[in-house]
Amino acid sequence: MGAIAFAVLGVDLGSLRGTVLVVAVYMWAPAVAAILTQRWVGDSIRIGCGLRRGRLRWIGLAWVTPVGLLALTIGFGALLPEVSFTTDYGAFLRDLGLPAEQIDASLAVLEGLPVPPVVFLVGQGLVAGLTINAVAALGEELGWRGLLLRELSPLGFWRLSLLTGVVWGIWHAPLIVQGHNFPDAPVAGIVVMTGWTVAASPLFTYLTVRAKSVLAATLLHGSFNAVASLSLVYLTGAGTLLVGPVGVAGIGAGVLATTTCVVHDRYVAAVRVSAGEPLELW
Repeated sequence: MGAIAFAVLGVDLGSLRGTVLVVAVYMWAPAVAAILTQRWVGDSIRIGCGLRRGRLRWIGLAWVTPVGLLALTIGFGALLPEVSFTTDYGAFLRDLGLPAEQIDASLAVLEGLPVPPVVFLVGQGLVAGLTINAVAALGEELGWRGLLLRELSPLGFWRLSLLTGVVWGIWHAPLIVQGHNFPDAPVAGIVVMTGWTVAASPLFTYLTVRAKSVLAATLLHGSFNAVASLSLVYLTGAGTLLVGPVGVAGIGAGVLATTTCVVHDRYVAAVRVSAGEPLELW
């Protein structure tokens, strides 16, 4: 309903107003649904949605995981035809349509930093992922890796992750068809986005189960939205459909990250969670 309202009202999803509305109305819809469901059946919202302290080291790992996803996305994207790695920050700012004065001011700030720009940008993204982005991400994650994860836990790790990934991807469709994420390819973007959510869903599931808290998925999601989007800064030669954080390069990164989880689960962890048995949560 929120996406329909955006379309009818002609909301520019790329504007500040559009971003605020997407967060407040759309991203928090899964949380509202989860909270109302728990209220309806008379169960605890905190327990039902995994809103607990959990294992802090796994929550911390989830918070910084998008840095690895960014590196994987850039590496995978640079292998795509006609795509190359770049550090031309000016070109990226020009592509955003910023005026020359603002571009010059931004480049002057980057050149005056005591650390490499990538360190500053990633650090800034991690701070956002721990604060304002986490508030937005919690709206989705109370639904996806909170109540839905608990309800689907009898299916086991892989079936749960696949089903959640499909639902999660299709849920984005009303926004994507309006140009969100993939302004140049809204229809193909729905397919690619769903491909990314399916590829990344096991990673979100794994870290949430290991952390025994929805906060892991929340910080992962929040930092991802800020950090992984930097792939568009460092990759040139293609649009968001290929080199975006939820594009083809992002899908490759998601598959590699999921593979890492499987290796850890099989050869390092004392207790396996990806063997197909019903998941033990919080």
